[in-house]
Amino acid sequence: MAKTTKPTSYTVSKCIDPIKKIVNQTISTNFINRLSGTKDNSYIDKFIVTCKIVLFILSLPLILSCSTGDELSAVPVEPIFVDSPERIVKIKIIYVESNESGNKSSYDLNEKEFMDYLNGYYFHRLGIGLELESSMNMVNEDLYDLRDNEGSEPRTFFMQSKKSYDQDKINIYIIKRSNIRGIAGIGRDQRVLLTDENLFTSTTPHEIGHALGLFHIHETENIMNSQERDSRHHFNAHQEEKIKKRIDQINLFGKISHTH
Repeated sequence: MAKTTKPTSYTVSKCIDPIKKIVNQTISTNFINRLSGTKDNSYIDKFIVTCKIVLFILSLPLILSCSTGDELSAVPVEPIFVDSPERIVKIKIIYVESNESGNKSSYDLNEKEFMDYLNGYYFHRLGIGLELESSMNMVNEDLYDLRDNEGSEPRTFFMQSKKSYDQDKINIYIIKRSNIRGIAGIGRDQRVLLTDENLFTSTTPHEIGHALGLFHIHETENIMNSQERDSRHHFNAHQEEKIKKRIDQINLFGKISHTH
């Protein structure tokens, strides 16, 4: 589910507040009044300064720990479904297998739920419908275990998929997350490679965006942002126009190829 998170400064503040409360109670007016029996006001001033230093020292570990990825009050984006999207693009899912697994798929994907997720949270709001036309298993050792091709995963993916993808569809190849390092997905030229653990995340529309010709963009909450994965939930107007143009080209190619 796409979501947004509160900024780091808010998180750090909430972490420090309990410590600040304790210190403020320590140097409260009543406590200071009890110290005021002494005529040496400098003693009181030194005590307050000491308390503030203690606050700062105690806060340091929390500043470092709370600022690294705490997600508070994630706000979900509500799904939007339309009965008749302006544009439909066909989807083909390819489950990548090894020689050992063969035709017995080791993936447990509810394909309808997957399509509903993509359409509801990302594409129907653009007037675009992803429609699953077919799914299949493909035995390919090089794709199944990309750890053997570390550093050249994109090149391996596009070389190994060039004979199995359909040019009139978006082709989604799914592999095991345990068989690849450091990559959640790859996308280009109507082909998407996804690891099974990242299917229901913004990684999928992000890679579909690449497959339809989009590039990374440094825009907060944009799906093509490569930095803030948890906050990605929309395409901008320029990206929407480019996606629709590319889908029209794909569908036109499909019509031409089917007439010959």
